[in-house]
Amino acid sequence: MKFLFLSDASSFHTKRWVNYFVDKGYECYLASLEKSQGTRASEIFISPKTEFSFLKYLFSLSEIKNLIQNINPDLVNAHFVPNYGLLGALSKKKPLVVSTWGSDILISPKKSPFHRLRAKYVLSKADLVTCDGINLSKGLLELGVPEEKIVLAPMGVERRLLKERSSNGQLKDKEEIIFLSTRSLEPVYDLKTLIEAMPLIIEKTNKKAKFWITGLGSQEQELRKLASKLEVEKNVEFKGYVTREELEKILQKAEIYISTSLSDSTSVSLLEAMASGLLPVVTDIPGNREWIEDGKNGFLFPPGNYQALAEKIIWIINNFKEIEKLRAENQKLIREKALWEENMAFVEHRFLELLRRA
Repeated sequence: MKFLFLSDASSFHTKRWVNYFVDKGYECYLASLEKSQGTRASEIFISPKTEFSFLKYLFSLSEIKNLIQNINPDLVNAHFVPNYGLLGALSKKKPLVVSTWGSDILISPKKSPFHRLRAKYVLSKADLVTCDGINLSKGLLELGVPEEKIVLAPMGVERRLLKERSSNGQLKDKEEIIFLSTRSLEPVYDLKTLIEAMPLIIEKTNKKAKFWITGLGSQEQELRKLASKLEVEKNVEFKGYVTREELEKILQKAEIYISTSLSDSTSVSLLEAMASGLLPVVTDIPGNREWIEDGKNGFLFPPGNYQALAEKIIWIINNFKEIEKLRAENQKLIREKALWEENMAFVEHRFLELLRRA
């Protein structure tokens, strides 16, 4: 059985997704205009014909159609609505599964009537639409996708991340606390708010605080300058791109996970932190509220409010005494709802069910 994936091959999410189906024995092809992270599929790089982000995908349509004709896949799975989703819809190959990632439904359709019409068109051509969060599924319903076509399955985390951490006392008793952010350095993730909170945290907790920021992005230099201006550059380590092995080691060393994201569906980064035993402090947005109940298994703060973030962390360090209970609660939640292997098996089942109907 042959699957053709249309997706950003430079994304780790694409790599995980495609490799799942390769490892299950399907004949898999991945076509992309981005350089690959190295999947185990047969990869086809399509050289962009222009630098303009929107047009470069449209200009590759004839190549995509030729590719589909030559491969003759049993199913096409296009990821991210505005670009590869649009290519999948315009290719007219059936059956078509469109996989949504978050901002393509929660942000893009709200930019203009054109963006909304494009999203509705792509989704109307899909035989199935996958999503990873309840707020994302609601967005799909609002855009006219029938409920029976929606496949809700959080991407989740691998079972091996559910490691026990030795009990190491309360945060208030520690001399050094490591804070971790694993989001890209892009405007939607609002790392500026985290850096602005740092001076208050350092001043009012009397702790040796280290802030580890992994990932790459367009705002890196701006964020480094802000850290220098606020005189916290000695407390911040921009780790850049890290491998999966390095990330898993980092997750075991950090104590508090922080996400300042302004918009999210289900965040895999948050789930990884929960599975690894970190205490989550994240923005009070719908995607996070699906997983975090304030004060029970993590903490929420208003998006963009660095003072509220700092106050929340200061209170946690000085007062919160339920770390072991929180870790157990989060690992239980991951086992019940967010194991990668189980959730992808459900997606695979829906793919095969679609093929049987077709």
